[in-house]
Order: sequence, then C-alpha cells, then structure tokens
Amino acid sequence: MCAELRRNGRHPKRNALIRITNNGSSMKTLDRFDFMRLFVRIAETGSLSAAAQSVGISQPSASRQLKQLEALLGVQLIRRSTHDLVLTDAGNRFLEDARAMLADWETSTDTLRNEREELSGLIRVAVPVALGQTILATIASRFLVRHPAVSLDWRLIDQPGDLTAGGYDLWIRAGPVRQLGLIVRHLWHIDRTIVAAPGFRTVANPKALKPLPSVVLFTFVPEQVALTGPRQRMMTLKIRAAFNTDNIYAAIEATRQGVGYAVLPYWAIQDDLDSGRLIELCPQWHPPFLMLSVAYPPSRYRPVRISAFVDYLRTELPKAGAGIIATGSELDTSASLQDAPGGM
Repeated sequence: MCAELRRNGRHPKRNALIRITNNGSSMKTLDRFDFMRLFVRIAETGSLSAAAQSVGISQPSASRQLKQLEALLGVQLIRRSTHDLVLTDAGNRFLEDARAMLADWETSTDTLRNEREELSGLIRVAVPVALGQTILATIASRFLVRHPAVSLDWRLIDQPGDLTAGGYDLWIRAGPVRQLGLIVRHLWHIDRTIVAAPGFRTVANPKALKPLPSVVLFTFVPEQVALTGPRQRMMTLKIRAAFNTDNIYAAIEATRQGVGYAVLPYWAIQDDLDSGRLIELCPQWHPPFLMLSVAYPPSRYRPVRISAFVDYLRTELPKAGAGIIATGSELDTSASLQDAPGGM
C-alpha cells in the first residue's frame, strides 16, 4: 500500500480517492490522506475520541474510518481493548510510512500556499489561563486577522497533562515543561517583583518581610523564594501564607485588599503599580524570572502555519512590555525531564 501510493513518480494525491459506504446507505468520498491523518492522530494520542476531536469528526465516524483503512490495507493496525489502543507490528510499520507521506503532502501544499502568501488550517493550542485570556489572546487574535484562513482551537488550561494525548499542536507554558519527548523552545522570560498594598511600608532588606503575612500564588511560589539584591547578593525569603490560591487574579485582589505581600509578575500588576493600588515592597530585591516556553511534539514536518504563529508570538510578545523579554533557544526534552509546576 505504501509503495503503491508513491511508485511510478505519481503524486499520491491524484490516486487518493476511494469510496466507502456510510451506514450501508449513502456514499461518501474520502481521501486516503484523511484516513492516514486519523490513524496517525490515534497512534499519537492513544485515544480514538481524542483523535476524532483533533481531526473534527465524531468518534463513531473515526471508528468507521479506521476500519475502512484496515480493510484497504488488508491488515489490523490497532488492537482495541477496554482501556487502551495498541499498535500492532503492522501498525507500527505503517505509522512511519503514513507520517512520511503526510509530511510530503503537507510540504507540497504549504509550498504552493507560500507562493500565494496564504496560510490556512487549524492550530490547536493549550495556553496558561491568565496569559491565555489577556496578552496571548490579543496576539493570537491579531494573527487571525492577518491570516483569515487560519483558525485556532484555543484552550485555557494550566495543567493540560499529556500534550500529545490532548491532540494539541502547541503548548504554551510558564515554568518548566515536565513532559518527555517534546521539543521545547524557550521564547520569553517573565520578570516578577514583591508587591503589597500602599498600607505596607517599603523595606530595604527582605528579612523585614519574615513576620508579615503573604498572598501565595502556589503554582509559582514555594515556601521559600531565592532573591537577588544589590551587587548580586543572594537571600532566601521564607513565606508565611495567609491566602493561598492557584488563580492569579484572586491573588492580585487579595494583595490589593491588604491581606499581605505577594510575589507577582509585572505583566499582571503593572497597571496597579502605575496607579498606586500596589507598591513594590522591596524594590532592590527580585525573585527569579519565569520562563515562558512553547512546546510541540517532534515530527518530520511542522506546518508553516504553526511555525508562522510561533514566530509571530516571539515578535509581538516583547511589545506587550511588562517584563516579558524575548529569547530564542530550543530544547528537545525527549532525553531530559524538567520538573516543576507552572501555569499563568
């Protein structure tokens, strides 16, 4: 089957149409590439329902298409059990060829679209809740206005779990990425500071904060925080939590109300600092920055629309200001584990 699609120098798309019976009555024309794309998503997600959702069809339709593909190839690709899906030996062999053929097809179509300066298609993105409904949402919306043939599936999730199983193309995350096997590109870092309501007095030394209550955004602030001060002096701030939350807006409001001081990112509280609703409590000492990264599954080919979106984010985020600073490294976490929680 794999050789048949590629031999004789013919483009596989030209002979890619087959006809299938839908519920024994109506006839529907489907592309072999649709079958292969679904199969690859099933293999990547390990879930028929997640794969179906990622390609925009129902689970029953996905099940029928998988059976049609297996009938077309004359082999079983996936063993189904009550709890999981497992590729057969034939499925593992076909997966490599399917990915290669899909990559060749995507490369060809993207090349033609680039000649017309046109981006199109769906990008599935998991984004931090707070940034995903503010700065990142604004930038993403501008990207869509520039490229109206592109669409975004924009999910606000601080802890998306298994990126691949969720069917995402990209995962934007503040803090370390813990999932193995992903390509992680460190794009920006986010500066933070110690703030409080104006009723608190500024201090020159963080030791003075020890008896004071704190508002803790526990996703990012442990029981003690390393601070860097004048002439690169280091000090550890031990925190006594009075208000503990996983929501940055709740943390900001509690800090405004005078519950205690908090360690918060500039992007979220810059307006409060400018208006005087909050003050920098220990302005010469700063906690470590948070890395904002974009992660994606490794693959032979990454659609141009995805690369273009990541590049657009890198270009536009520095314009948002408030301590978001562009960087540009790329890591493969398939051989390393970064373990710390993160969101925002």
